[in-house]
Amino acid sequence: MSEFDDPVVLRNFIEGLQTGVYLVGKDGKIHFWSDGAQRILGHKRQDILGRAAREDLFAHAEGNQTAIEEALGALSAVFRDGRPVTTDVSLRHKDGHRIRVVLRAVPIRSGDGEIIGVAESFDEPFSNSTWERRRTKLAGYHCLDEVTGVHNHAITQSHLRENLAIFAEYRIPVSILAIQIDQLEHFRTTYGPGALAAIFRAVAQTLDTSLRPTDFLGRYTEQYFLAILPECSDSDIAKVAERMKKMVTYAEIKWWGDDLSVTASFGGATSQKGDTVESLVERAEKSLADSIAVGGNCFELCTE
Repeated sequence: MSEFDDPVVLRNFIEGLQTGVYLVGKDGKIHFWSDGAQRILGHKRQDILGRAAREDLFAHAEGNQTAIEEALGALSAVFRDGRPVTTDVSLRHKDGHRIRVVLRAVPIRSGDGEIIGVAESFDEPFSNSTWERRRTKLAGYHCLDEVTGVHNHAITQSHLRENLAIFAEYRIPVSILAIQIDQLEHFRTTYGPGALAAIFRAVAQTLDTSLRPTDFLGRYTEQYFLAILPECSDSDIAKVAERMKKMVTYAEIKWWGDDLSVTASFGGATSQKGDTVESLVERAEKSLADSIAVGGNCFELCTE
């Protein structure tokens, strides 16, 4: 017997991985939660072990079915067919925001070949880890919004000005999304300003992790965020907005025993000849107002 067959050695090996790993038994409960999983999602082992996988703590996926149904479908498929499954999901961080990852599920078999559980693994998106390192540096230069942790107004405006200069010279389009959380006044009066800050943080981090590495998110005003989408035209912006809108609905904020769910309104605009920062933002704000006017939780694009 090799020393590498020692269960302690194997466990130490798994714990040393940066990848998140958890094991689900035939009873549907989580029986192992690695250090990597704890690092990426913030949930401590003692809070996870013994919980049912069907609980929507982290099992939300994107697709036509409801989020939890699709995640459970992948898990059931491994138990049923005994074949590995790979699917895109959004996992819930302890703080409530969502992190998009690729989840890989493989069967665990006993010595006689019976499937006794499923091992699922996921990695932190490369863009997330890179952004965390940059965030630490940018905070020292006072470039981040203190409440949400994303870029503040000044650096967001500067970044948009830079993208418009590229558009003016090379005609590479840039689109923007003005994003406002729905029913802010309701949350403020019902739960207080502390809850509002927690909601802003969760939504900001959810939006930030749903963007491409080349995209940019900032808190542009007290009321709304601005997402800057380089190389994004009118035909692409709707897809981006719908994806982000769906991710926001998956975010959950725990506040003094209450689980708060939110939606957001999106207003888009794409660069045109002669645009300035002010003219482009003005069109996005108009689209945002149209989105809010029809009840929120939707996307409107300014086509003027």
